[in-house]
Amino acid sequence: MRLATATACAMLLAAGLSPALAAIVRCEAADGKVTYSNTDCPLNTKMVRKVEPSPPVVVHDGGGPKARAGDDRPVVKLETSRPRRVEDPVQIDEELSAQLAEQRRECEARARELQRLQDDVNEAPPAARASAELSLRRAQDDYRALCPRQR
Repeated sequence: MRLATATACAMLLAAGLSPALAAIVRCEAADGKVTYSNTDCPLNTKMVRKVEPSPPVVVHDGGGPKARAGDDRPVVKLETSRPRRVEDPVQIDEELSAQLAEQRRECEARARELQRLQDDVNEAPPAARASAELSLRRAQDDYRALCPRQR
């Protein structure tokens, strides 16, 4: 029994190393089931195509990647970069100051909203307290995300 198993393994190994049998074929059954084999297709299936086990080696001799056969797309030319507009430091400072002032106004409005929500939590009946606390926590999270710590 061991001798038969060893012989069968040796035959399979030799067959696997044989270049003639190294091709892999794709077989399809009538019901659409696909199998791959390095030998003949199983019963009730037909060979659809041979599958190459490794991709071909392509050597380029510099330049860039070669165009594939049938690749008729036009070559796209890249635009040269546009010169940046000259920025006026005074204008940039004014824009940043306006943004900072808007952020401060928004933070002050949110701080007033937080105080109102805190008052709602303090005055809420026990049945509505959880809902009021949830609203307060959400507003606090929004405030922390928008408003930096005041120094």
